[in-house]
Amino acid sequence: MKLVTQHNDQEIVNYLTSTLVAHIEADESVLWLVPGGSAMQVATQVLERLQDYDTSKLCITLTDERYGQPGHQDENWSQLERLGFAVNTINAYRVLRGEDVETTAQDFSDKLSELFTTFEYKIGLFGIGADGHTAGIKPNSPAVNSDEYAAQFTGEDFTRVTMTPKAIGMLDEAVIYAHGSDKHQVLRQLMTEAVALQDQPAQILNTVPVATLFSDFSM
Repeated sequence: MKLVTQHNDQEIVNYLTSTLVAHIEADESVLWLVPGGSAMQVATQVLERLQDYDTSKLCITLTDERYGQPGHQDENWSQLERLGFAVNTINAYRVLRGEDVETTAQDFSDKLSELFTTFEYKIGLFGIGADGHTAGIKPNSPAVNSDEYAAQFTGEDFTRVTMTPKAIGMLDEAVIYAHGSDKHQVLRQLMTEAVALQDQPAQILNTVPVATLFSDFSM
């Protein structure tokens, strides 16, 4: 994993935009997975910059979602929309579809399996929590060891539907955004130690062929 120390978001926005554009202009089909949390601002800025490009071969979906009815206040998709993340003219898959949580997770798993087979370049934007989680994969949660592409579980804060380490390990590239001194210890471990996946799910990002961490952290 490569570390890029930054103190604002421009480097990650520039990098992710140029990477997506390069694959789009190479006429490749591109799957872009977008997270909730603080990285939503980054995703929104990148999408704005893609408006001048042909996005007919781009597909966007989420890395994880907070379960409930579509449009509920904490839904990641709704929060992205409120930030201006407009996908009206882009092929997109919204995780919440008004189904029960088991069906929602299975549908998301099946959709990821289909998308991973269909699209040539698969890239994910991820955040990392101070507890070592990434996407919605909390430490010691059922999602860590799932054999599916997506899993669901009820955590301390939300009922979550999330892609799994199995799915993350099949990506071509991971771009990671993590700012805040409360995350520096887990980032140091991520860069230097092989912590068990059960304890620190973000370790799965080290298995992605191209992984770049953009952070205010420095070694």
